[in-house]
Amino acid sequence: MDLTVAKTKTKIKNTGMTYVSIFGLTLLLGLVKIYDTSLCFVLPMLVVSFMCGYRHIIMYMTALLLVSYISYDNYMLLLVSITSVIIMQVMMYLKFVKSKYLALVVTLVSLLFLYIYQYNYIEVLVILSFTLLHSLLYLEVVPLFIHNTIEVYTNKRMMILSTMIMLAIISLVELNQVYMMILLRFYLLLSVYYLGINSTMPTILYISIILMFINPLLKEEILSLILPFSIFFMYKPENKLVCSTVYLVSHLVLPFFITYDYYYHSFIIVVSATLFLFVPTFKHKPKLLSDDFKNITSRNKLIQRATTFASLFKQLTDIFQEANRNVNVGEFVGYVYEDVCSKCPSRDLCFYRDGSVSRLGKLINKGFKTNYTKEDINYINSNCISPNRFLKSISEYKDSYEKIKRVNQENSHLKKDLFYEFSLLSEVFDNFSNSLEQTPLNDDSLKEHLLGYQFNITYLYRHQIGNNVYTLELGLMDISEEEVVNELVPIVESYLNETLEIVSLKDSMHHLGYTSLVLKHQQNYSLQYGFQQYALEPLNCGDSFSAFHQDNLHYLALSDGMGQGKMAANESKLTLEVLSKLILNGIGLKDTIDSINALLKIKNRNDMFTTLDLCNINLANARMKLIKYGANPSYHIRSGMVEKIATNSLPVGVVSKLKMVSYEMPLKNNDLIIMSSDGTGNDFEQIVNDNVHLYCDQHPQEIATFLMDQVLEKNNLDDISIIVIKVVNN
Repeated sequence: MDLTVAKTKTKIKNTGMTYVSIFGLTLLLGLVKIYDTSLCFVLPMLVVSFMCGYRHIIMYMTALLLVSYISYDNYMLLLVSITSVIIMQVMMYLKFVKSKYLALVVTLVSLLFLYIYQYNYIEVLVILSFTLLHSLLYLEVVPLFIHNTIEVYTNKRMMILSTMIMLAIISLVELNQVYMMILLRFYLLLSVYYLGINSTMPTILYISIILMFINPLLKEEILSLILPFSIFFMYKPENKLVCSTVYLVSHLVLPFFITYDYYYHSFIIVVSATLFLFVPTFKHKPKLLSDDFKNITSRNKLIQRATTFASLFKQLTDIFQEANRNVNVGEFVGYVYEDVCSKCPSRDLCFYRDGSVSRLGKLINKGFKTNYTKEDINYINSNCISPNRFLKSISEYKDSYEKIKRVNQENSHLKKDLFYEFSLLSEVFDNFSNSLEQTPLNDDSLKEHLLGYQFNITYLYRHQIGNNVYTLELGLMDISEEEVVNELVPIVESYLNETLEIVSLKDSMHHLGYTSLVLKHQQNYSLQYGFQQYALEPLNCGDSFSAFHQDNLHYLALSDGMGQGKMAANESKLTLEVLSKLILNGIGLKDTIDSINALLKIKNRNDMFTTLDLCNINLANARMKLIKYGANPSYHIRSGMVEKIATNSLPVGVVSKLKMVSYEMPLKNNDLIIMSSDGTGNDFEQIVNDNVHLYCDQHPQEIATFLMDQVLEKNNLDDISIIVIKVVNN
């Protein structure tokens, strides 16, 4: 799970600014008009205010009354707003409201009043289109007004917020066009410098369209905005001075495209650049690789390494598939010829005859493959000058020939075994590489996952409280309590593979249509365990014990190497070291056990084996899984009742393919699990049952010590290990 953030979150200072923002934006947008009405600019602010709560609606209405007083012709806007609020409040009361419905409500109410005030069809179409578009867009910035945290400031929301601010700046066009253009250019410079041209240019183009509707005569002013700022696509300034310089130089192209007023344009260009230079500098983060891409890059490197290892093992398996080179009997025939025949005066008569190998030469070859018959012996004695030397040399080299042949046969079987074991390891790395590709990256991935299920998630943040304890805070729109409990929470639990508890679920009265959800993940259970061990050789116990955890799962493992002493200790220790390292590095449990089995089988060539007794317990829900390979029975104790848990399976490292058989069950508070090695003897079950009444209030370490004392009274002929585990409800 890759949902890791800081323990505290950054607050935006001055929380009262949200009310001021609603008031200020409503006031300024009420002065921007298309077809003598500011309906399409102000009503979307009503949608935002309604989503944020009653106090924001009051601020909206106050600003609207002030606008009506200033302009004398906005009473229609006031009537539309009051009617829309009444309708939306009724829908809230009837629980028949979705966030997108609010945009439709204000649009339909606007249609009614535009008809009453006798606007023509084209005017109605333009005004309603902008009203609906702005209302839907402004819904995206609602989390900015609800949550005072920096995490909600996404790139998309910043673009929409920039559009709202620039529309507010446009309100000065009727008051003074020069001031409006200076402020607009100043804000665009800030946006380009801090947000980048890719986020700013779409806003510039949209504002240009609005300006054309407001006053078609502003066409040259629009070109004077778009053309100079386009240069920032080619060059990204590193500091404010360079940014201002590039901005000034970029305006040199304007005389070629517009009627250039040197005094007017020079004044607004220089003043806007000067304002930008002298404004206090905010912390400007260096352009580094984002965290998301860092995670992706790191994960891809890990995937590449896992894939490389998989390819390496595949190459090894291909090597083991190559056929063995057969023993060449001709080489040994040559050795006999060199020792016996090469210096014989009659070699041309008896070894070669009529241009081919004689019968004596063929008998040398036969001597290495089969035994001579009586007839063969008689022929050698009759025709060879040195028959005794002939037979002695064949006998000596035949022993070497047979030894090499046996080694080749043994190597052939070994290659087949190694081929199979390495093919298993290759599959493990392939599976690991595939699992890495499916690993979620961060909390943004969870948010995208929920959005894919059509949940309207506006806010998601994780508060890390402690080790394996965190809360997940979500802001949702358009959702009921039943949908949260029955649909959303199970989906989140499945995605995170963790158990979550609903801490808070409420529809806030301050934020209409907004649901606040807080989920908590913690380990509801903890483990107490005790361990006792007895070794026949004081420095080397053949039993090894390991305890480790990964996320919610706590692992306790016991391994018993065959026999006693240093060799058995090394085997059991190796088994548990490989087990813990593979699991902690993300290898699946089945692949881990297959890998251990393959490694031990290659290492020991069936001469030694190792038992494995593995218990893992999920500390979120106290569910236990027991896996045993050649291990002693375990015992589950609850309320004085003893349950024996035994499986019939071979130890690790004996056969090539192990079948994983697990025993699973839910545990309860104060349940005990007892694991042991076979050194406890045949009486251990009786010892556990006879003393079950003593375990109730004892710590697991005391129980393990007591059981060891009882076992040693009856048996001390082998290494002995006893583990007692107790589940405690937190």
